[in-house]
Amino acid sequence: MPAYVILFTMNEDVQILKEIEKAVALCEKEYTRAELFKLLEIDSNLRPEIDIEKQICILKLSDIHTHDEAVLLIQHLVNHHGLIREACAQKINEFFKTVQYRQFFQNKKTYDILIKAVNDINPNICRLIVEILPLVEDKTYFLSKLYERLKIVFEELEKLKRSNWYTKKLFNLYWGLEALNAVYPPCDNNIEYVLEQCLKIKEYTIREKTAMLLCNLDGNIDFVKNAKAELLKDTNYYVKRYSSLWV
Repeated sequence: MPAYVILFTMNEDVQILKEIEKAVALCEKEYTRAELFKLLEIDSNLRPEIDIEKQICILKLSDIHTHDEAVLLIQHLVNHHGLIREACAQKINEFFKTVQYRQFFQNKKTYDILIKAVNDINPNICRLIVEILPLVEDKTYFLSKLYERLKIVFEELEKLKRSNWYTKKLFNLYWGLEALNAVYPPCDNNIEYVLEQCLKIKEYTIREKTAMLLCNLDGNIDFVKNAKAELLKDTNYYVKRYSSLWV
């Protein structure tokens, strides 16, 4: 191996070690509540070196006292480094499941951010957010924004059929269907449109999530019956594990 390659590798290892040491020191550091939220107020675009400390501070949060604190936290769920977004998703998941903290997140601004987070590239973030969606109180507003997002995804999929971006958009649809199922949507024109679009897609992951969604819809509605009849023909194992529940 050439000497310059060895030197580059050694320098890289030293840098990684320094980052680990920094993270360990920050984990051991004691913060007051005021200090934690003060750090979250710092603009990461102006000080990107603060990201590691922000991630640790988010994980150290033990409670929420005000709406403003909730807003400051949830803003880190989007448009930030992946480590911060995932730490934020974990903390939001925790706070949403606690009654006295959940109240601070029940607003339209939060719902808009949650819908964006469901489209994150990191499936762990998507999963953590979908898990708390049954606890959303204003389901009418949430569903209206989710359907808007799904309509855009369907339109993008139609344009990207022969593109490398097609799979990425399928990923967005996959988690969009998970989110939709989590809030138990009523049988209306919106869900009929979603089912019609999903049945046009051949990828088994989307067929599976469509079958999952059908499990919680009124089986006496004609368009639900038709969708089930279509998927009952499907021989894919993952689809059949849901369709077997219909008969």
